[in-house]
Amino acid sequence: MTAINRCLAVLLAWAALAAPARAQQPAQLLAQMQQQFPGQPAVVLDYRQDVTLEPRGDSLVVLARHHHDLLHVAEQSAPYALDRVYSSHFSRLQKIEAKTLVPNGGSYRTLKVQQFKDQFEVRPGIFFDDARMVTYTFPAIGPGARTVSDYTVRYPDARFLLPFYFASGVPVRHTELTVTAPRNVRLNYRLFGGEQARVQFSKTEKGNTVVYRWSADNLPAAPREDDAPEDAWYLPHIVFYVEEATLNGKPQKLLAGVPELYALYSTFVRDLKSQPPAPALRHLVDSLTAAAPSPDEKARRIYHWVQNHVRYVAFEQGMRGFVPLPASAVYARRYGDCKDMASLTHGMLQLAGLPSYLAWIGTRDLPYRYSELATPGVDNHMIAVYERPDGELVYLDATDSYNPFGLPTAMIQGKEVLIGLDAQRSRVATVPVVAREQNARTDVSRLRLDGTTLHGSGRLDLAGYSRGRAAMALSSADKLSQDRTVRGLLERGNNKFFVDRYAVAGLATPEEALSVDYSFHLEDYVQRAGDEVYVNLNLDRELFNDQVDVAKRQLPRINNYCRRTRQQTEFEIPADYELTHLPANVRADDAVAGFSISYRREGNKVVQEKEVHVNYLLLEPKQFAAYNAVVDKLSDAYRDALILKRKTR
Repeated sequence: MTAINRCLAVLLAWAALAAPARAQQPAQLLAQMQQQFPGQPAVVLDYRQDVTLEPRGDSLVVLARHHHDLLHVAEQSAPYALDRVYSSHFSRLQKIEAKTLVPNGGSYRTLKVQQFKDQFEVRPGIFFDDARMVTYTFPAIGPGARTVSDYTVRYPDARFLLPFYFASGVPVRHTELTVTAPRNVRLNYRLFGGEQARVQFSKTEKGNTVVYRWSADNLPAAPREDDAPEDAWYLPHIVFYVEEATLNGKPQKLLAGVPELYALYSTFVRDLKSQPPAPALRHLVDSLTAAAPSPDEKARRIYHWVQNHVRYVAFEQGMRGFVPLPASAVYARRYGDCKDMASLTHGMLQLAGLPSYLAWIGTRDLPYRYSELATPGVDNHMIAVYERPDGELVYLDATDSYNPFGLPTAMIQGKEVLIGLDAQRSRVATVPVVAREQNARTDVSRLRLDGTTLHGSGRLDLAGYSRGRAAMALSSADKLSQDRTVRGLLERGNNKFFVDRYAVAGLATPEEALSVDYSFHLEDYVQRAGDEVYVNLNLDRELFNDQVDVAKRQLPRINNYCRRTRQQTEFEIPADYELTHLPANVRADDAVAGFSISYRREGNKVVQEKEVHVNYLLLEPKQFAAYNAVVDKLSDAYRDALILKRKTR
């Protein structure tokens, strides 16, 4: 079948699928969708993408034709009048048409979109990106109107195809992906996200052509919830890719597995070694490592130099989004994106005689693993990897200026990483999840009561990721901002908390704890009833009433890192009072969270020991009940207070 005949067949199929929607009168269609999807502002009647793969010489031409038909159901659908289509070096927009179908009795009146605005996409944190977007506004939007867009995208390289998402922020009545390819193009795919059971698949072979078709009907609107993972974790979508194709009469493997993916990636970095390091860079490495007593200390000094002296600037333009600059160039510029910083870190480690590798990894925004899907869509980040003398791997991501040596950055914990060993060989490893004990918050304080005001002093120590966030806020802050940050770290009890004095130490060395010595007073905190005083030593109530609403929440909940908080609070019993109630010791423990609170009396003092820990990165719905049980018990324990009674004379 020729390309023209395939396109004609696709167009006829589109017309057949679109016929039911057009056959219905506007009022009838609107009423039906309002009944089927109550309370929704709009419904996608039909979203289709038809992809054709055609070998031409030594390349594989990929065209994707998109058709999107949205019915506006309610008055609040106005935000959907503005639409946009994205393109880039890897997905080039060929043509676009858009129109509004306005109800006109028993049919529709067509109003074409006249103006399309083509511009570079501006994204937060990206200095330059060659991604473009065409924006346009549909006219005459209102209940019953349909906004229809048709556009074609060409992919110059078949290894950089984009996923197809079946669901969206509004309900979808029908959606489908069709891929048409000759027999000598071997295609594979993986489904991800929820609602996979609704996706129907068929494969039809006719002559020299194979047609793959995936479709789904009546999908609900995608939920939107706080602290949820990115769309790829839960929206149903398909990643399709070409494993092998016959080009110029010869079979060529494109994305048949990790070896083929690394063969592609190795071309991005093959020229890095061909450029000798600048003498100034070699001199810098020698000066940093000359007095270092161990390989680890050499690596640590290099890592921190890159963190502190190279500014992270994201730059994505065509293949420059994949190809890093040589180490000497990054050193001279003193800025770069993740791959540039990885290149410099790797180059400096090698100059120091340390085993080092470049590596590719997907952040936790992506749910994919190399072991199940070996395509460029699996990763979005690049790092350097240092190998210790005992073979342990240390993942060095200098994009986080405050990350300690020895810990991966929080955003890559638990992810698979593709490590380039040499020009031909690679290995896949898994970045460890940092244990909660390494992300410790430790607070030791002493309290005394003066009337209804609590006076306290103590020391707060922060380690690991807990330290990094605070260090970032404190390092570049002016005095007023630093005061605000310290208050946020120490605040407890109520809104009448005042920091009287503080001193910060440990900012210079990320591997050491950041400490804050402090004193404070807290007004109107204790409660009095006759000759009794109630003093709750749970001034800081982590996870208090943090239950997940299991009746409403559908999506998992993300957490940046596992953590542990330990507090020791020593309360001095006033001389004219006696202790009449000491709260009971209580504890609860589960795989996702836990706590323990204990009390003891030592002379005229009460000592509370408290530990709270959170031990998940992704809290799945099946774990909500166990997490809530811990939070329920902890919240109850927080309510128990010391009771003091005035001594009789």
